[in-house]
Amino acid sequence: MQKRWLWILGVLIVVGAPVAWWLGSPLFIDDAVDEAFPFDLPTMAEAADMNPEMLEQTLDNVVSQVSQAGAMDDMTAESQAALEERMMMLATGLADTTMDDPLDDMMAGAGGEAAASEAAAGEPQEVARGSFMDADNFHRGEGTALVFAQGEQQVLRFEDFRVTNGPDLHVLLVENINARSHSELGSTLDLGQLKGNVGNQNYVIPEGTDLSQYAGVMIYCVPFSVTFATAEF
Repeated sequence: MQKRWLWILGVLIVVGAPVAWWLGSPLFIDDAVDEAFPFDLPTMAEAADMNPEMLEQTLDNVVSQVSQAGAMDDMTAESQAALEERMMMLATGLADTTMDDPLDDMMAGAGGEAAASEAAAGEPQEVARGSFMDADNFHRGEGTALVFAQGEQQVLRFEDFRVTNGPDLHVLLVENINARSHSELGSTLDLGQLKGNVGNQNYVIPEGTDLSQYAGVMIYCVPFSVTFATAEF
């Protein structure tokens, strides 16, 4: 009888050990992945040897590739996050782009002859204001966002403005200024690519825009859906 039980126990060990190993092995064996970026990105050392113009052109080329439909579909979420981090780090090597737009010329010229007539009739009126805040410890912004109205014409103006430079930054009016992801932004109005990461600048708001639909303005990296700075009205 004892031999029979020993035989049964031996069979269970022989059959059960491989099954136990198959079930438990993922807990102990690393599944290493070293996926290369499908984009031609310089290393940080190579970027340090580039002048700002060369680096900007390189980043623009990658942004152009990333912006194409389906460009990152085959990349894992981890690789996409790593690509975003690398792009942001490389962008710190970009030279500041400084603007100094006068407001009066924008108000007079944005809407053609009608706007010029309005400009002659009176001064633009400030209708909204907000202070830029950092999105996080890496993406920083400061300065004032103001909206001026003159008749039907509205212009968004940045004064004493500075933001961390980055690839393909755009100026968005957004419904949810505290959004943490693209899906949380709500209604948005893209006023175009940021003219410069430093200095006073103006952006025409399309005629007929209901400003009350938007909580403020966001400096937003379009290809990677990253917020750089926000100003709540």
